[in-house]
Amino acid sequence: MPLIAYSQIDYGQVVAPEGQRPASFEDYLVQLAWLNSPDTKILDYEKTQEQKEVELQGKKWMEDVKFSFNINEVSLSNVLQPSPDNLVLYPLYQFSTSISLGTFTTNKKKKEIEEVDVQIKDMEANKHKLEIRAATLTRYRKLLLAIETLKLRSKAEEDARNTFQVSQKRFQNADLDMEDMLRASEAYINAQEKRLIAEADIQLAIIDLEEMIGVKWEVAKRAEERYNKKN
Repeated sequence: MPLIAYSQIDYGQVVAPEGQRPASFEDYLVQLAWLNSPDTKILDYEKTQEQKEVELQGKKWMEDVKFSFNINEVSLSNVLQPSPDNLVLYPLYQFSTSISLGTFTTNKKKKEIEEVDVQIKDMEANKHKLEIRAATLTRYRKLLLAIETLKLRSKAEEDARNTFQVSQKRFQNADLDMEDMLRASEAYINAQEKRLIAEADIQLAIIDLEEMIGVKWEVAKRAEERYNKKN
């Protein structure tokens, strides 16, 4: 049987903890996304709730403790009104407590269940970290791709415009037929359209990324400049 090799994930490093400077700009974006995600807060609240359930379950046995207090009224009356014929039986009162033996066993099991629920919340938080990191870096890469695509589209538009302008002059000088002139014009128009689409793709990618990180892209970019200077 083949052996399967695996390594334990250090979930504490999947997302840089609050207050710790991320190692790179990408890690900074992931940290922003984690800290500003409503789901992160929800998971934190749910874990706190489960921890309080564990604490309550640890004290649950107290609810099953029963106390009783009995007074021997006849003997007490005879003590208060002494007489040779009065019979006094001691003790004058009895105080007792009782608890079901099954209480400790049952509550222990219930507490163990609550502790498992806390562990589940921890794992849900770890899963959320992985999802946040993957989604944030994916959207950031799409933004970078859109920016590079715009550069290419802009260069293609510039080339198409130059070709169209040359074609216009040649057409005016009767050195180019109408069909070639129209092809140059169509290529220029297509290049313009692709450039406009590329610009829109950047704006859409920024919106998607801002949805993840919870701050404006312009604000995040200032941090990128600091990271670039450091490197």
